[in-house]
Parts: sequence; structure tokens; C-alpha cells
Amino acid sequence: MPTLTSNLFRSPGPRDHRLEVVEGRWPDDVGGSVFIVGPDKREPSGHWFAERGMVMRIDCDPDATGRIGVRTRTVRTPTLALRDRLPWLFRTIAFAVVSPLGATNLANTNVEPIGGRLFLGYDAGRQVEIDPDTLEHLSPVGGNDEWFQALPGLFEPMIAVAAHPAADPDEGAMYFVNYTPVPEPGGHPTVFVARWDLAGSIERWPLLGLPAFDTVHDIKSSSDHLVFTDLPFAAGPETFLGKPRSTPNQDVTHLFIVAKRDLARTPPGEPVPVRTIEIPMATGHLSVDRDETDGLLTVFLEHIPLGDLMIMLHAGESTHSGATVPADYEGLVALGVQPGVVGRYRIDPATGTVVDADVVWDERFWGGILATRDRSNPAARSRSRHLWYAGLGFDPELVSEEWWRLYGEAGLTCVVPPAELPVAARPGALAHFDLESMKVAEVFHYEDGAFPSPPQFVPRRGATGPDDGYIVVMVHRDGAKELQIFDPMDVERGPLARASAPGFNPPLMLHSCWMGPDRPARPAYRITPWRDVWGALREIPSHLLRLFRMGRALSREQNPT
Repeated sequence: MPTLTSNLFRSPGPRDHRLEVVEGRWPDDVGGSVFIVGPDKREPSGHWFAERGMVMRIDCDPDATGRIGVRTRTVRTPTLALRDRLPWLFRTIAFAVVSPLGATNLANTNVEPIGGRLFLGYDAGRQVEIDPDTLEHLSPVGGNDEWFQALPGLFEPMIAVAAHPAADPDEGAMYFVNYTPVPEPGGHPTVFVARWDLAGSIERWPLLGLPAFDTVHDIKSSSDHLVFTDLPFAAGPETFLGKPRSTPNQDVTHLFIVAKRDLARTPPGEPVPVRTIEIPMATGHLSVDRDETDGLLTVFLEHIPLGDLMIMLHAGESTHSGATVPADYEGLVALGVQPGVVGRYRIDPATGTVVDADVVWDERFWGGILATRDRSNPAARSRSRHLWYAGLGFDPELVSEEWWRLYGEAGLTCVVPPAELPVAARPGALAHFDLESMKVAEVFHYEDGAFPSPPQFVPRRGATGPDDGYIVVMVHRDGAKELQIFDPMDVERGPLARASAPGFNPPLMLHSCWMGPDRPARPAYRITPWRDVWGALREIPSHLLRLFRMGRALSREQNPT
């Protein structure tokens, strides 16, 4: 039997909890709130990502009784509210939900704070603003008419926007990547970089000549540049037709750099230059130091060699080891197949030259999922010193035969060749990466199949310097789940405190963030449904014309005579 906990996908839905500190002492100098978003998966069936978003708010400051307050709410955009009333209009295909209205924005992937406001991201939809206190939906960011629409819809056309925007608190703006990975007849995808000042209209600039890619998931901002990477998330016709995949994901990262000065001197709608760099090993997420005073970009990539987000476990199937997948694991994707890997790259943005590269991993830490670093103050954003990475470990009985068929003998870039994968399970862990020495400084291992995810850095109340705070993690385990809090510079000591309560059983979620207690007045920014309807309908003729031109170009390529 697999050693990983099977308590992954059994959400009880929206709940309020008061967690008791069951071991240790919760620090009294921690405040603000941790927010987590993820798919509200209430049973292990279908792809992990194919459920609407659920948001959790954890109040880090204990109440008068010493309990930790936790609130969870499902996301209710206008389309998701309609789905609750008319479920027969909607259909799930692979990891997507579609209807005559278009491609449903599930708002289940990322949560991003800026200026006391809170936004949810989803790779096939616009950012969505929610109220940080009530967690209720407020507005999409930008009307349908302000974005490039990849596919048509009557109300919610597919607007592919990287789930992780570059929220730049020092500039008071957010940057996005808006695109379609489907190449035009000339072979290049349609890609825009966009900027929003948190109040007005979206500004977009096209980027020309990018190579073909699967998807874009993450963009980050330095003082002078925007940096984004592609993500190996191949979702071609085979995926949606339910057929076996025939090719593995790419084993390289395409890293793209755009200069902010080019945006400042170029009118929106006009193309701006982009520089492309190819780096070995695929990437899940990235972070960028804001400081560029020496003329170089410092980019950290969380590599996911041989990871495949489209390969999911199915109940009853045989894995590569000959084991049978228990029903509780259905929907889990192929992530824990390598040690956690972090790369540091020093890049000359003027030439695209990688001046220095350093990649670190450790046999003690397997199955890296999500990481956190301090972004709470200017000094921390200026230069990265530490990163904390959560991993689910490695379980040979959960390596699917489909994954082995694509990757086992493909010879792709990785750190542990598939033929040398461990024959015994490796435990889940929380790892502390020292980004200055580029070493794995500490690893804390979990027992009995438990693992932490996601981790979140929380600054100490009154902290002014970088990395002065705590790491808060959700721990998935058999029975009631836990919140644990760590000293970030003494992870191997174990948690300072553990908190839980009967019935506290959120599903395996995705990304997190921290927000301080100060809140501005509720923003007046709103995009009305009627504006969105008009923005969707008026683009349908252009979609039809584009499809006709693509079809004609493809016909000419196949029949040149």
C-alpha cells in the first residue's frame, strides 16, 4: 500500500473553525492573516484542478481563548453562482469546465495581495478580486473587452492570463501575461504583457517572435524588468479526447525578459521587444530579486524535472511498481518524482547571457510542491536570502505506468534518472534553502505519510528586516489536519506549535499569501456583467474570422500546390 496519506481530497466545504493549540506555544508576536486557495475537491474523483476555488483565511493572531481562527468559503463569481443554479449547463472536460457561456473561470490556483486588496488567479481566466474579510467575490480585473480572448464565449470567453501576476507594491501596479499557446500559422503564439494600476483600464503590449510553449503560469517584476517562464502543462487534443499521451513534456525552460522602459515609451497596442533564454530543466514557479544595481537580473527557478501536471492517478489502475491505486488517490498528479530543485541564475538582460548558474538539490528532500520566501518589506523583496520548500516525498507505489511510458526511458534532463529512483518511499518534508550559499540548510521530515503544503512566510509583528518571522504550514495527515508554525532559521527543531480541531479537514490546496491587518476602504472598482456580455459578444465575429484564416493557412501548408 502507498505510504502517502490518503486524506487528500475530502473537503467538507465552507466551514469556520477555532483551532486549539495541541502542542507547544503559538508565538504572541505573529499577526495578520494567511490566505490559501485551491480546488474545493470534496471527493477523490477527476483531476485535482477541475473544481471551483475555495479560499481559506487563517488569522495568525490567537483570540482571547488562545485559539486560531480559520474560515473557508467557496468562490462565487457570477458564472459559478449560475452553475450552482443550473448545473446541467456545465460540463467538465479533463481539468476544464465549459458551458455555452464559455470556459468557466474556476479561480482556484493563486492568491495575490497588493495594497490591502486580494486577488485570485486561474490560468484560463482573468484575475478575480475578493474581499479579504468576508471572502466574497467583488469583481473580475478588466472587462472582457480589455483582454485578448483565446476562445469565444457568450459571457466568459477563455482569457488565458498567467495565474501568478507580478504584483509590484513598490510601484503600485500589477503585471500580467495574456496569451494563447495555440500557434498562429506562422508558428508563433499570440502573447501580450499587460499592466494595471489597480484602478483604471488594462494596458496591453504584444510580444512578437516567442517560441511555441505549453502555457505561462508565472510572471515576476524587478526594478527594471518583467520576467516570466513557460510551464510544461501540455493539454493538446489527446487530453480532451481521453486518449493516451504520445509525447512527454519539454525538459527545458523558456525564460522571457521584457524591459519596463520599453513599456513606458511604447503606446499600448504597439509591440515591445522580448528576449528569450533557454535553460535546462522545466520550471514550475520563479522569483526575482528587485535589485538590479549591478546591471544583472537574479532569477530563482523552482525546477520540476520530469513533473507532469496532466498525468493523474486513476482508481484501480496498476502503477509501474505493480501496485493498484486506491480510490482515495484519484486525481493526484505526477509531481513527486524527483527531489526538490532550485536554480539561481544571474542574467545580463541586455544580452540575454546567463553570467552565472547554480542548481541545488538534496537527497533528503523529495517531491517539492510549493515554496515561500519573505516578500513583506522592501529589503526582503530587494534580495532573496532564504526559501522554504514543502515536499510530499516520493512513493514508488504512486508512480503511474503512464508516467513511466513517457519518461522512464526518454533520456530527459533531470537530477535522478528514472532507472535510479528509490525503491523505498521517502517522507514528506519542509526544507530550508539558503539562497546565498545555494545549499539545502535544513530538512524536517514528517512521519506516517504526512506532508506540509503550502508553506507561508509570516513576518514577526514589527519586523523591519528580511526573513524575521515564522513559517506557517498546513499539514495533511490521516485524521484531523493541522496548522504548524516553525522558526524559519531552525526548521529541523520541528514546529514551535501545532494547532488542530475535530473536523478540520481541508483538501489539498494550492497557493498561499500573507496579508497584514490593515485594510483600505472597500474598492469602488467594478466590472459589470452587462459590460462583460457586450465584450464577449462583440468579439465573436473576429474569432470566426481568425479561425477561418488559420484553417485556410493550414490547408495551404498541407497542400502547397
